[in-house]
Formats: sequence, C-alpha cells, structure tokens
Amino acid sequence: MLIAAVGELAGTGMTVWRACALTGVTRSTYYRISRGYQHYRPVAHPITQADRVQPGALSAAERDQVIAVLEDPDYEEHSVCQAYWRAFDQGLVACSMRTFYRIAARQGLVADRRRGRHSGDRPRSTPRVGATAAGQLWSWDITDLKGPARQVYKLYLVIDVFSRYPVAWRVEPAEDHQPAIDMFTTAFTRHGAPKVLHADNGAVMRCGDLLDALQAQKVTASYSRPRVSDDNPFSESLFKTIKYAPDCPDQFDSLDAARAWTAAYLAGYATQHRHPGIGWGTPASVFDGSCYQKQAWRQARLDAYHRQHPERFRRPPRAPQIPTHVGINQKKNTNTDLSQTG
Repeated sequence: MLIAAVGELAGTGMTVWRACALTGVTRSTYYRISRGYQHYRPVAHPITQADRVQPGALSAAERDQVIAVLEDPDYEEHSVCQAYWRAFDQGLVACSMRTFYRIAARQGLVADRRRGRHSGDRPRSTPRVGATAAGQLWSWDITDLKGPARQVYKLYLVIDVFSRYPVAWRVEPAEDHQPAIDMFTTAFTRHGAPKVLHADNGAVMRCGDLLDALQAQKVTASYSRPRVSDDNPFSESLFKTIKYAPDCPDQFDSLDAARAWTAAYLAGYATQHRHPGIGWGTPASVFDGSCYQKQAWRQARLDAYHRQHPERFRRPPRAPQIPTHVGINQKKNTNTDLSQTG
C-alpha cells in the first residue's frame, strides 16, 4: 500500500524523495520493490561485516608475525609503510600493505613506535579542560621575536582562556624558568590564581620550581600532547594574531623596543580588539564582566532599529552572544569539570 502511495504521489509531479518522506518509506525500499527486485529476502538475524568469517583473512600466526615485525627494534624507527616493504623484501610478511597497516592501527602502532622516547608505554591522554567564567583557566606559551642580526627574543605570554585577556607577559633575551616564575607570581597577586594552567611540553613549562609555585597556589597543571599543536590553540592563535599585525616589525632593533611594542599592542588588543570567539566583545570587557552590559546595549539598539525598519529583516536581530563555556578539546557550550585535565 505504501509503495503504491509513493508511486501515485510521484505520478503527480512530486519528487520520489518527497513522496517517500511523506509516507515514511525509504527510497531504497521503494526502488527495490517497485522495480521488481523481489529476490531480496531480509534475514532475521543479520551478521555484521566485522563478525563474518572471511575466507581470505590472515591466520592468527600470520597476524602475530605482522605484530612482531612492527614491534621489532629494527623496524620501529621506520614508518608503517617503510616497515612493511622492508619486511616484505626480507620475506617476513606476505600480506598486502593495507592489511599490514590495518593491523598496525588496531594495535595502536601507527604513531611513533620508538622505545625510550616517551613518558611511558601508553600514549599521553588528550587534555580536556574548560572554563565557564574568567579566571578559571589560563593558557601560556613562549614564542620567538626576531631581534637584530641573528638574535632572537622570547615572548612569554599568559592569557585567560574564557576572555582571551592577556593576564601576564614579558619579553626576555632567552628562555629560563626564573622569569616565568616571576611573571606568574605577579599575575597571581594581581588577578588571583586560576584553577588550571595549560601549557605545552617545553622545559620551562615543566621545570620543578615552576610546578612548586603552582602547587603552592593550588593550581592544576595541564599539558598538551607531544607534537600536537592543537592542544594549545588559544595561545597559538594569539601568537599568530600578534605576528600578523600590520605594524608588527619584521625584527626589533633592541630588547627595549620589543618590550615597548608588545606592551602597546597587548594594551590595544585587550581594550579595543573585537574578538569573534567572545561575541565580538573585547577581552578586557569579558574579563571584568562589563561585556554583558555592552551586549544588552547592543540588543536594545538592534531592537530599536528593527522597530524602525522591520522590512529589512526576515527575523528580529540578535546581538552576538557571550559564550557560556570555553575549553580545550571540548565542544562549545558543554558543562565539563575543570579537574579533567590530561
């Protein structure tokens, strides 16, 4: 009956897709029955492809041999493809490269398999940490600023993730843990300590003296995974914004010049830069909470404009919303415990 109904609706000029949607019949079912494919008989208890017996599958011994090759110290320095062809040329494996790679993926051996290069046998877990208000989560990193000749200055920068506000910074001639400790000591005194401080895996970020200073303030340290730049996106994004600023010099004439320019830029960024990630508000307004008053003012102005010219809108306009949740490796607007750090 439903198949006939779909055919009648399609005969009136309605598309098959629309007719199927109205009757609740899938298009594949309609085409299968209407075109006479009566040989199809659904089974009562279908078996998934993964659970079916594959006559061409490798035996358990062959799979063990592939795993042994992948874990062999002679091959662990090479990529999976390199390991496959080297082992194939030596007669150690006879499967396809795709099968070889599939086994490696299931065993978790497609990444760096070298021994003694990691902080444990298991890969480091993905850092997941979020904030629902300013002052809960800070992120920091160090980047290079070109100086005269081949000299390179180091920009230490700490931002509040929820508001993108630069809570602390300094420019130094080199990376060292003591300037970092002094920077955080001043920031904690001025703004209070956050619940979580996120950073990458630099030596300064993991030095014992800095960890002791964080522990004294009851700050949880969170770290990115090795060689995963996306685990510290907020600091990396601000570094790019700074270096791509139209007035950012290609190189600074002196350390004092680098400090003066950075101070002026970050002051303007905090109070004037409209950030899309925080409802086009300024970092300073979100950090101190005045953004909600500005949002209400924007909405009132949009409402007045809508009343004056309703013909210019398909729906009432809304002022950009301030996010309720911001996090690292988390979806937007989700509630997450700040203690979940990797």
